[in-house]
Parts: sequence; structure tokens; C-alpha cells
Amino acid sequence: MVPADRRRMRKDKAQQARRRRGDEWEQALAAGLDAAGWAKCWPRGWAGQPWDISATVEGHSYAIECKRIARSNLGYSAFTANEVENLSRHEDAGGISVVAILRDAPYTVRFVPWYAIRADVLGGGRGSVKLELYPENLIEVLESSPENKTVSA
Repeated sequence: MVPADRRRMRKDKAQQARRRRGDEWEQALAAGLDAAGWAKCWPRGWAGQPWDISATVEGHSYAIECKRIARSNLGYSAFTANEVENLSRHEDAGGISVVAILRDAPYTVRFVPWYAIRADVLGGGRGSVKLELYPENLIEVLESSPENKTVSA
């Protein structure tokens, strides 16, 4: 029988490894965006951190929340109240709020526009973000944003 504190220590190490892998992906994403425009990560543990990456690419302001999951889809419950509030405020102010999701198995990177899932997340119901419905790069999110759609008469 394994003592409880040893089990907890093993669990803590696994959690730290997951967090480290997530941080590495977030830093790599910010570095790629910085090459295309300007991007900076918000400091870890900063009280009231609104989202993970602030970026400006081609004159558009992005608020990017990074999520890393092992498998399946991202549940709506993965969003904290702070993230929901700040992504919504950024979008209401005219910026583009995006959730960047990295899934380990099968390996997938998707960029989900906040406006596409906002009502479902705010609804408080159960559900998840179906990754296959969303683009694999950030430029496609910009092209599909509501303000870039033309209204035909």
C-alpha cells in the first residue's frame, strides 16, 4: 500500500509536468506571433491575469487564452470566471478574443474564436468545444471574424 503523501507527491509531479508542457507551448505560440507582429505573455500568477497572450497582428488586437488537453474535446467548465469575463470584455471593446487549444492525442492545434462559443460557455450548461469545427491557424480566425463578413442585400 502506498502512503497517501507519496501518492500526492506523484500526482503533484505529474501536474507540474503538465503545467510545464503547457507553458512551453504558450511561450512558443507567443514567439511565433511576435515574429508576425507583436505578442507578449502575461506573467504567471499575476493577480487578475485576463488571458495568456496579448498580441497585435496586422493591426488587430488579439486576446489569446491557451488551453492544453490530453484527449477528447475541451469542456466548457475549463474556463474560469475571470477568463470568461475578460475575453468577453476584450471582444466587446472591438478586439478579437481567441481560445488556442492544443490536444495531445491525437495531436491537434485549433484556434477557436470566442464569439463562436461565448453563448454556450456563458449559458452555464454542460458541453464541450468540438475542435474539428475550428481552424488550425490564427489567420483563418481573423478571416472568419464577424466584422470581416460582408452583408449581401
